Amino acid sequence: MTEQQAVQAIHALPRMGTGTPTLERMHALLNALGNPENQLKCIHIAGTNGKGTLSTMTASILTHAGYKTGLTISPYVLDFRERFQIDGEMIPPQTLGDLAEEVLDAVDDLCAAGKPSPVEFEVVTAIALLWFAREKCDFVVLETGLGGRFDATNVIRAAEVCVLTPISLDHTAVLGDTVGQIAAEKAAIIKPGCTVVCADGQPDEALPPIRRACAAVGVD
Repeated sequence: MTEQQAVQAIHALPRMGTGTPTLERMHALLNALGNPENQLKCIHIAGTNGKGTLSTMTASILTHAGYKTGLTISPYVLDFRERFQIDGEMIPPQTLGDLAEEVLDAVDDLCAAGKPSPVEFEVVTAIALLWFAREKCDFVVLETGLGGRFDATNVIRAAEVCVLTPISLDHTAVLGDTVGQIAAEKAAIIKPGCTVVCADGQPDEALPPIRRACAAVGVD
């Protein structure tokens, strides 16, 4: 599969799932691929404002510190391959084609078995995680796509660091119509054993759900 064929096939997938939000499709896909996410140490970044910039800056800092660092961002600016980077370099075109073919074959197998088809962002995230694992990245910076709780990136067991950038109203039809509800969805990336970094100046309504998410998993 060429890069162009890969991008066309990925864009042909559904943008959003139907029914109750779930991570089942993503877990099934990664299980079919050998669970590459379990080999990675991740910095997981969610929020409303600035998460793309912070993700890129964090990856650059880690690279300059001598770590082999993967980065996946959403959306891209000019080139689809911007979504997959290691040490600031985009994924090679043929590597994207080869990995996309492998992941899409796994999607076909899941559908043939009667399971729901993963959606576009889930396939993109699976390609990224598979590439980072095979390249043996020291760290991976994951920018969430939408929310946090049911975002495809939230399949990782736990992050080394979870970061919440400033939270405000966004995607209210999916995440909720108050800052508090949206903060609860984004704070769901917080898992036991991680370090949590929260942007200064969060709205007052965002802080209680963030604190509850930390308390629920024993994070101070």
